[in-house]
Amino acid sequence: MKKFFKIGCLGFIGLIVLGVIGSMLSSNDKTTDTASSKPASTTQKETKEEVKEEVKVAGIGDELKVGDVVFKVNKVSTKNEIKEGQILSYKPSSDGSIFLVINATLKNEGKQMITTDSSFFQLKKGEVTYAPTSMISVSNKIFMYDGINPGLSQTGNVVFEIPEDLNDFELNVQTGFWGTEQGQIQIKY
Repeated sequence: MKKFFKIGCLGFIGLIVLGVIGSMLSSNDKTTDTASSKPASTTQKETKEEVKEEVKVAGIGDELKVGDVVFKVNKVSTKNEIKEGQILSYKPSSDGSIFLVINATLKNEGKQMITTDSSFFQLKKGEVTYAPTSMISVSNKIFMYDGINPGLSQTGNVVFEIPEDLNDFELNVQTGFWGTEQGQIQIKY
């Protein structure tokens, strides 16, 4: 009888311990589920709204404000050769490629001087990205670490070497070297 009593008491204590542990785990699960479900839906809504806000698209001739900078593509042309003066002449470095020259105007609508560079521009075709050729200028008008004071604008050319059989790109423009704010301009020619 003593044995039976000891086993019964130990079993009863074990059930109490398991009950306490089980209730603690189930209350943590409910708290976690309740807490995580509301922020997740709020976070998803906020993320969708942010994506809608961030994607800014314009066309050739349209002004596109990205942060404190207004971008405008004035014209687009293709060239098999770019001549600078009477001596310098550039030809595409790869077979089957041409130069795409984008003439753009940037206006500083901020309160401080901004520094621009051709690296603020990238040409995209689907998942493929083309970087500008920073050393080739057309009529000596390129964006190369130029400062633009508030209220002023600057017009220059950005040159890309692209396959000659491609057209219809997106020009990705950004503010600052880290590209914190971005927009796209449809390039159709």
